[in-house]
Amino acid sequence: MRHSHHHTSLADLRALVDSPLQPLADAASRSVSVEVEAGLFLLSRDLAIDTPFVFESESFPASTLSVVLDGEATSQTQGVEAGFRPNEVWIASDNDRRPCRTVIHAGRQVRTVELVVTPEWFEASRRNSGAAFEPLRVSMERPLQVTRRPLDAHLRRIAWQVLQPPPAPGLAALMLESRALDLLAVLAESLGEAAPQSADALRARDRDRVMAIRARIDADPASIASLIGLAEEFGVSASKLKRDFFSAFATCAGAYVNERRLLLGRALIEREGLSVSEASYRAGYGHPTNFSTAFRRRFGFAPSQLRR
Repeated sequence: MRHSHHHTSLADLRALVDSPLQPLADAASRSVSVEVEAGLFLLSRDLAIDTPFVFESESFPASTLSVVLDGEATSQTQGVEAGFRPNEVWIASDNDRRPCRTVIHAGRQVRTVELVVTPEWFEASRRNSGAAFEPLRVSMERPLQVTRRPLDAHLRRIAWQVLQPPPAPGLAALMLESRALDLLAVLAESLGEAAPQSADALRARDRDRVMAIRARIDADPASIASLIGLAEEFGVSASKLKRDFFSAFATCAGAYVNERRLLLGRALIEREGLSVSEASYRAGYGHPTNFSTAFRRRFGFAPSQLRR
């Protein structure tokens, strides 16, 4: 069975703020939907779904910063890449309305945080004066543009704070407003920068290969013993793999493998109830101590805390 959710206009987005997503019948769901200022929205989802989730929407003039901690989705809209992958940031700007359909994959936790800026914000807010916000305003006057990059530590920390606000309502509201402004600063700065090198800068054959390499890592990170072995699977040298992977995704291949292993270990503990030792071996670590050390460094707490 597939579930669907629709928001088809700016008015519908405001309705979402008034009536946040309710938990699905077969899902553990938490969401935040806040209009921080007129035309400036902060949205988040923390979902565990057992069947694919179909999200149908109609875009409207806006610029959006999306942070994906966990989860995966596939776009079913021709000409629009609206899907997402774990450990990813994407920025989308559009000046038009267009129908979109996205399928969020089942079987894993989905954790996303979004900041949506609309033209109304430029009419109502006093914060947007000056040249720093001009690229953001202009982005909503141009045809659809989507850029992606790996998730960095700064945005990861902000996203987790949005997903886990303080229990006191007053503190939660203050924190969410502060984090929304942090995301706004990142969005404005990103749109003001020159576009980073991406997979499109590679030759078609190299681009296809590096996409396949990332898919291979995502599918089974625990089985990758070394980058040399991974490179041999795809018929290239390790140096070629590292160079192309960094050009495409602005992150090191080795760091990406480690990240995927840690996310796998965390999912095994959270969703399947495995012990820390069992999860560490299943995630490809030779010893639980190594897993625990890397986990604490990455997430800021011990993996044993997930079982409490």
